[in-house]
Amino acid sequence: MVLTIVGSGYVGTALARQLQLQRQAVPLVLTTTSEPRVRELNPLADRVQICDATSPDHLRKALHNSRVAVFTLGPKGNRQGDVDLYRSTFEECFHCLSSVIAELPALHHIIYTSSCSVYGHASGGWVDEDTPARPRTARGEVLLESERLVMQLMEENRKVCVLRLAALYGPGREIKDRLRGLAGKQLPGDGGSFSNWVHVDDAAGAALAAINGCWTGLVNVVNDEPLRDRDLVDRTLIQEGLERVQWSGAPDPSPPFSRCISNHRLKDLGYRLQHPTLFS
Repeated sequence: MVLTIVGSGYVGTALARQLQLQRQAVPLVLTTTSEPRVRELNPLADRVQICDATSPDHLRKALHNSRVAVFTLGPKGNRQGDVDLYRSTFEECFHCLSSVIAELPALHHIIYTSSCSVYGHASGGWVDEDTPARPRTARGEVLLESERLVMQLMEENRKVCVLRLAALYGPGREIKDRLRGLAGKQLPGDGGSFSNWVHVDDAAGAALAAINGCWTGLVNVVNDEPLRDRDLVDRTLIQEGLERVQWSGAPDPSPPFSRCISNHRLKDLGYRLQHPTLFS
């Protein structure tokens, strides 16, 4: 069995590190679009390949003889940029995969790391994998369409699993570094909207569990504690010994993503979180 990680960015590299104990039994292929990254990734894999996942030739070569493919894609260019950047990364990748899938008879399991942003707004209520996805942004709509495209590849002898990741944090993406600049400022709203988080080690750990357990369908990958914005910001600043934020007090009339995301299915599948809460 060959295992290929398509897109060796933040989550893909963390997954590659967690796969090292299985390297003797399972040859590992990593792909990247960056020539300088090849040297960095070489110690983690049996082969590192430059791969544009929207190129049939590149994707066919990357997945040759692969039994499992994990797509941990990142948007091209500016992560917050034009929705066309998202579309050219996610939708076009799975259109490309669909066009070459008949030439990949060994491929029996596809895992895709999507995002909880597909759920949209739920007025602070709970959502799970059975909740209809109603994205509130164009990028969320692209991600939902990419989920639909990859799920269409499921067949009797080919399983597909979509991992919906919450907001990521961890080394290089520490919460305190993002929020430190808010100290002492006045912010609009009452900070009552909920956000949901997952450590990169748990994002990678869930992907590893999906590989080993041959998971299928949708799985939310999120920690145990949805946090109101005011709690997230204030607790972080207090930990750093910084001045708290002052909220204007008026609730946001149209919060973009207030929802509490359930991880019950993740736990039912046997995964144990390494970082159950953001402040643990």
